[in-house]
Amino acid sequence: MFAQPIEPHPFLPLPAPSILHRPIRSGKPVPDTYFVTDTIVVTITGHVMLDGGCAGGTPLYGFQRKEGDAWVDHLPPPQVQLCCGMPSASWYQHPVALVPAHVALPAHGKPWVPGTYRAVITLVGNTELVGAPFTVVAER
Repeated sequence: MFAQPIEPHPFLPLPAPSILHRPIRSGKPVPDTYFVTDTIVVTITGHVMLDGGCAGGTPLYGFQRKEGDAWVDHLPPPQVQLCCGMPSASWYQHPVALVPAHVALPAHGKPWVPGTYRAVITLVGNTELVGAPFTVVAER
């Protein structure tokens, strides 16, 4: 049995923005470790910028990859919103499947490869919320 998250009381401020990894249904049974073909599912808390698409539930997000001691943009968050959907949303522990890892192919030609990554979500006010690092490994 799992407890469902509840909405915070309307008179209390939202908790600090956060990105938390959800337990994965398939893949490696290790926390925060995914196979290249897994979908990365997180819960997001905060006032999030959405992509503005007509179905409108996708945040503006991207990924950073650790290369040496530095974090570099692997898939930078887009800076443009579409105009037919909602521009933003206030979320409290809202589950989101960010990307099927095996189809992530950033425009600058870097394929999704094993390594250490972290998700980046764009919040209202054009500030970036950076999640905890997670590991992507090759299939067995």
